[in-house]
Amino acid sequence: MALRELTVENLAVVESVRLPLGDGFTVLTGETGAGKSLVVDAVALALGARASSDQVRADTPAARVEAIFDAPELALDDPMRDVVAAGDGSVIISREVSADGRSIARVNDRTVTVGGLAALGTALGEIHGQHDQQRLLEPARQLALLDGFGDHGDLVERVADRFRAWRASVAAAAELITDAHELARRIELLRHQADEIASAAPRPGEDAELEAQLRAAEHAETIARSAAEAVAGLRDEGGAGEQLGLVERSLSTAAQHDERFDELATRAAGLVAETEELARDAGRLAEAVDLDPATRVAAEERLTLLYDLRRKYGETLDAVIAFGESAARELEELENQGEARERLRAEEGARRHELEEAAAEVTTARLAAAQRLAARVNDELPPLGLRAGAFGIDRQESEIGPSGVDRIIFTFAPNAGEPPRPLARIASGGESSRLALALEVVLAAADATPLLVFDEVDAGVGGRNAAALGERLRALSRFHQVLCVTHLPQVAALADTHIVVGKRVLDGRTTTQATVLDPAARATELAAMLGGPAAGDAAHAAADALLRAAGGAADDA
Repeated sequence: MALRELTVENLAVVESVRLPLGDGFTVLTGETGAGKSLVVDAVALALGARASSDQVRADTPAARVEAIFDAPELALDDPMRDVVAAGDGSVIISREVSADGRSIARVNDRTVTVGGLAALGTALGEIHGQHDQQRLLEPARQLALLDGFGDHGDLVERVADRFRAWRASVAAAAELITDAHELARRIELLRHQADEIASAAPRPGEDAELEAQLRAAEHAETIARSAAEAVAGLRDEGGAGEQLGLVERSLSTAAQHDERFDELATRAAGLVAETEELARDAGRLAEAVDLDPATRVAAEERLTLLYDLRRKYGETLDAVIAFGESAARELEELENQGEARERLRAEEGARRHELEEAAAEVTTARLAAAQRLAARVNDELPPLGLRAGAFGIDRQESEIGPSGVDRIIFTFAPNAGEPPRPLARIASGGESSRLALALEVVLAAADATPLLVFDEVDAGVGGRNAAALGERLRALSRFHQVLCVTHLPQVAALADTHIVVGKRVLDGRTTTQATVLDPAARATELAAMLGGPAAGDAAHAAADALLRAAGGAADDA
């Protein structure tokens, strides 16, 4: 995963710059004030840094940055996961900052919030230079790096699992009613509700049956009389049954002499049978019509009861029945709540003990890892021009959480006799960047961030420490893509790619240009860094020597 291309338009003095970027170690050089840090600012905007209207080139409507990343595998949360997946292995980020301060961010042509872009940016790159752009200053990030260095992933996951289990027990206990009077009132109410529904014993659809029964009862006499007349019309002498019987017999006689009448005789026989069945069913229903007023009153009273239950407990009888079952279950739970409380109290205590054991185990592992990490980082400091033993790791205890009880703080004491302070309080940007470099070198395998950008990393570093600084940046590039702004030729000579940033004046306006150097131009730039614009043969010879040495270092690596 790497940043493949960066395009910058109308950002401060940059009118238009397009930089193709490769893997490994890339340096940006140029005169002071040429705009090298603007490239860093552009990367920061692409990673979700805060934007300002001051960044927009004068007399232009907006500044624009576009960054193209190869990012086939990124562990992201929703909703950015789907946005990134739309890029089929690439992430194209565009950021536009208007002169009135408004900012628009897009990822793979989809508009996203700046917060969403920043969340994606933390997975793509990290900038070491300006403090407000450094995740390394965050205690949570420091804890994660320490765990990665110590390979504590399984231990931390165990703490997280046990924390969730303990919180589940706490939540279950919190749902129990602790006030005795409230518990008694709740039990009494549930018992009344459950008993009222149970004693009524409603059946699903019973109210609809009663409504139909009462509608029929209103016209019971008419129904009974009409049904009786229908039965008589089917069964009486000369009625439909007798006439259809005559038809069936006549067609059967005809069929005995002409087979074409067989089907008609069969159909007639079916009509006779249907007529008999119709008369029987109509007679049965006529007999069932209830003309007793007492039955009607009973049905009305039952329906009123069901309506009252529906008014209290649900829109339908099904809902009423479900409410009664739920009330009965809750009543049983509350009546046995004392037993449940004791069980949950014991469960909560056991899970808390398991959580504290897991947290203590990860704390022990972290303390041991902190000693190893501090020792290795301190070994890296003197070659970078920093005081030996200046780096430390402070552990503070906090409320237990899914990662344990540890709050890890990286500290730094750049001057002997001064107390160590958290990294966030280090005043020198150069010292901060060099310490970050030392940390990144030690943590290279534990930190999965693809792109690392170093600005001001060589501030205050002389030639004595320059080679060591460059060697560490190159070593880091075996694990990450490294982009570094530098003033030191010893550092620049070790890079895989060298970009020079310079200014020129066109039509009375200053603009910044960036150019990827070929080998010959690179030697010229290194000579200028060594001896100035009028560098002589000695500076060119020294530049050639640096490049040859860097090539040998690359072969050794």
